[in-house]
Amino acid sequence: MIISQEFTLNAPRVRVWDFFLDVPRSSACMAGVEDVTQVDEKTYRGRIQVKIGPLRAGFSVTVELSEVQPPERLVLLVQGDDRATGSLVRAVVSALLQPQGGRTLVSYQMDLSIRGALGRFGGTVIQDVARKMTAQFVECVERSLAAPARVDGRQDG
Repeated sequence: MIISQEFTLNAPRVRVWDFFLDVPRSSACMAGVEDVTQVDEKTYRGRIQVKIGPLRAGFSVTVELSEVQPPERLVLLVQGDDRATGSLVRAVVSALLQPQGGRTLVSYQMDLSIRGALGRFGGTVIQDVARKMTAQFVECVERSLAAPARVDGRQDG
């Protein structure tokens, strides 16, 4: 299933890029994400609690930064499993950051596969959950980016 969304953040692209690559900080803005640890330069592990339909699941997740093209494009490979529901999730998430004056347009696409108990829910239910999670993420990122930025001499491009 393909999930695509766009949103605009009130910060320059370089600042948004730096925030996204600060995985402990950016993952704190994702509803249900906890216990994020860095495995190596490009790999992180953590847990995510989700509710789809009447089911709740706690996925153990590995995320790999598979493609990093600063400050424009980021591709993540996500794999996870929830033993309680017997569900598996696999996703390729691509994000494109485009400057718009002092703001940033973020376009993302997720190619998502869910197997097991959670996989039996239709695309409409999963799309609705994704929309809600994205809205919560954007609100949190906006609050985080509104905090004073460090001065490092970098310019947006």
